[in-house]
Amino acid sequence: MSLKEHIEGLKNGFGRTFKKCLSLILCLCVLTSVVSGIAGCQLIDDLKGLNGTNNYLSETELARLIANAINSEDAVADSYAKIPSNQLDGLSYSVFYEYCSILRKASKVHGTADSFRILDKSESDRYFDMIDHNTDDMFQTIDQYGDMDVVELCYSKDKSMFSSPVRFTIAKNGDTSFVASRYIAESMLAYSYINHYFEMIDDNNVDALEAIIKTSYDQDVYYGSVIYEKANCIVDYYKHKVKTVLDDYELRLFSPTHIQYVIPEVFAEDGDSFITKTVDLRLQNDGTYFLEDDIPVSIDELRIYKTGGGRLRMGSTYTANELYKLLGDPIIVSYDTGVIVLTYDGMTLRLEGDTSGGQWTSGRLSSVVLRKDEQFSLGDDLYIGMNTQELLLIYPMFDECDFTSSFENGDGKFILSFRFDDYGNVTRIRLGEVI
Repeated sequence: MSLKEHIEGLKNGFGRTFKKCLSLILCLCVLTSVVSGIAGCQLIDDLKGLNGTNNYLSETELARLIANAINSEDAVADSYAKIPSNQLDGLSYSVFYEYCSILRKASKVHGTADSFRILDKSESDRYFDMIDHNTDDMFQTIDQYGDMDVVELCYSKDKSMFSSPVRFTIAKNGDTSFVASRYIAESMLAYSYINHYFEMIDDNNVDALEAIIKTSYDQDVYYGSVIYEKANCIVDYYKHKVKTVLDDYELRLFSPTHIQYVIPEVFAEDGDSFITKTVDLRLQNDGTYFLEDDIPVSIDELRIYKTGGGRLRMGSTYTANELYKLLGDPIIVSYDTGVIVLTYDGMTLRLEGDTSGGQWTSGRLSSVVLRKDEQFSLGDDLYIGMNTQELLLIYPMFDECDFTSSFENGDGKFILSFRFDDYGNVTRIRLGEVI
């Protein structure tokens, strides 16, 4: 079928759209005084003079057709047919249709758009800076897509003024405007990737999720088993902490190099309140995608163990006799004002207590540092000498938070942190109270 026949088919299939548009134009004439109050805005449904010839459309006319297709599903085919083929730049109808559908969903949060405006250069630059925000040498930037203008939909009655604005781009070549076909097509690829990520989480499909997130990790550093545990951890987090359903995630940035979603309701650390959460997808220089989804690390209460018996609880108070009976006599005992430091072979304890008279009788355990794995550990799982991969199998997201996390046990909040040698082996473990 020729392009002309295809376009004629689209016109016949959506003939009712023209009647609706004409009726809407008459109604909008009444509303012109309202809409004209929005500086620089153009009416979306002002279709006079637009036709399917091979002449170039002006930027305003091209923007109006795209805005109209976003505003109404019934107008997509007609808008696409009115854009001259030399200004479509090879963009297929199916990709155009899907792209408009995505922006239409974002637009419905605000209501019904009745106009649009083309951002000035300073506004466009700020928008592109948002897309390139925190871009380092590993990520691609938006300037590779050439000169583009940014168009924003406007609403005389905006139902959600604080939600992200709905914007699209138009490619420029001198004084001629084109549909930003490469920008749109590659935006759709990125959108499909991150939405597949969310869908696999929603389906509790850990195996598929592992395949998606692999590109975000160096395969020479991360074992497959670690990446699998990361995927398992992500699914578990969303299942128990994310209240918002997938359809209600807010699309804040929509571009080929950077897509950002905001999840409105996520349980905070206290479990009683809600916070928002952002998830970003970035395009790397090698053409793969990098997912930035901050999953908080939660750990259960940890205690200090001595081989052959003896167990200490952080925040608890011990007498000198109790401690020496559990752990044996320390190598060195030192005092400062209200602080007792006990040094053992491979471990140092810090307690808060009375040191008057040069002796101590009892103290509250506030921190511990492990340096050797001969006598002391934090249980069978955490010990000096374990490597990074072993640690990540226990706490899969520890590398995302600088190998630091915390827990509360009723007697205080305590931070767990690690130090490594050049080979990724643990040389020091510290568990200390948050002051």
